[in-house]
Amino acid sequence: MRRVVTALVLVSVAVALVACSSGSPTTTAGTPVPATGGVVVPVAAPAAGNPTGDVLSPIPASTPVQAFPTDPASVPQVVLDNLTAHKPMLLFFYDPSTHVSGDQRTEINAVLNKYVGAIELVSFDYTTGIPVGSATTTLPAEIDKAERMVGLLKINTTPYIVFVNASGQITFRFSGFVDRGLIEREIMRATR
Repeated sequence: MRRVVTALVLVSVAVALVACSSGSPTTTAGTPVPATGGVVVPVAAPAAGNPTGDVLSPIPASTPVQAFPTDPASVPQVVLDNLTAHKPMLLFFYDPSTHVSGDQRTEINAVLNKYVGAIELVSFDYTTGIPVGSATTTLPAEIDKAERMVGLLKINTTPYIVFVNASGQITFRFSGFVDRGLIEREIMRATR
């Protein structure tokens, strides 16, 4: 009996040590997750030739893998208009009461100044569902569509960024703060 108890204690200690020794969360490549609490939202598995995948952009650059929803009952008109016109988009979901959303908008604006006309920015106030883009609206039907779109995309935190290319494919999505370099890289990828 004494040996069984000793074995159970040793196993418990070993499990606890393994759990504690993992340190801060890391990505598949072993790099730390951003201190702002950002979380990479996986949309696709890494490409066959890239075993670790592109850590910050889980969708391989050569493979758009997920079509953006196009149901007129679930997507605001401003987004549908951009999809129909084959315009690349950066969708930005934010909470105006948080500093990180304001900081993220500053980063987005800094990069978009270099790419005026190349990509459409459509922002959504996550707290109200109001889309803010080329055609701002407070119509209840459009707000309802924005809320349904958030559900379809499984967005549950802010800031949240989704890049869509001219073919209507999601090329990148991220929950949390993203720096200028990554935003610029994803704009270039979505606009190729």
